Amino acid sequence: MDLAATAVELYTLVPSAFTASRTARAKEAKSAGDAELAKQIAQLPKPSTAAWAVNMLVRHGTREFASVLELGASLGRAQEQQDHDRLRTLGQQRPRVLAAAVEQARAVAEGLGVKVSGATALEVEATLRAAMTDPGAAAALRSGRLVRSLSTNGLEPVDLAGAVAVPGPLPVAVTSTEEPDDGGPQREGAAAQRESEKVHAALVDAERKADDAEMELAQAEREKAEAVRRGEQLAIEVKAAKDRLAALQQELAATEWAITVAERNRKVAARLAGRERRTAETTRTRLEELR
Repeated sequence: MDLAATAVELYTLVPSAFTASRTARAKEAKSAGDAELAKQIAQLPKPSTAAWAVNMLVRHGTREFASVLELGASLGRAQEQQDHDRLRTLGQQRPRVLAAAVEQARAVAEGLGVKVSGATALEVEATLRAAMTDPGAAAALRSGRLVRSLSTNGLEPVDLAGAVAVPGPLPVAVTSTEEPDDGGPQREGAAAQRESEKVHAALVDAERKADDAEMELAQAEREKAEAVRRGEQLAIEVKAAKDRLAALQQELAATEWAITVAERNRKVAARLAGRERRTAETTRTRLEELR
């Protein structure tokens, strides 16, 4: 048993199991006669929830964490080269990359039964942002032994005091500022890195366009739903109008029939009145003759 191996084991545990496991390992070391190791194990600090979530993000080898480091390295090169256009483009990608990494850290943690609060998620984001801007912080994260969250003001080196358990050399990313003229492995690595950056930038751009397209789709679906609702309302109004028209047509037909009957009755009454008038005239004439 040694301190590094024990630390690796302990910092892969969920926070609720850390203290009991640390005590058990310290007792094992003491029972084995190594009092100094037992003391060192007992002094290993329990990680904060945010630090543990970042450790899990690193240990699970997620592409989201790799994207954070890749974007950080690209930002560093662009800063060194004073490539302002490149810095602006990469800066626009940073919120999306950080958000994806935070969401993945939350998913990994909750998949292991640990709830990540909003405040903890903000600490995770600050820690990842620090790793993106400071190579030392990036190395601290890669160790997988982070015990507290990190932060950066973007100007000064990130304070790493007490941030990593088991003091010692931290893993660092190996980069090259020169490329050999013979087109050897370093040149190929740099070319591959540039190609990776291009592909990543294309991916981010494609995701942005996909988001825009989804927003347009959602708007179109809302407009379609409104048009369908309006169409249904108009169909109801048209049916009501047709029903009213049918009723009016029936009423009109009945009125026209009443007019026809009234006209026929008028003609019959007129003929009868004429006949009766003629009879009265004949009777009057005969009466006058008798006088």
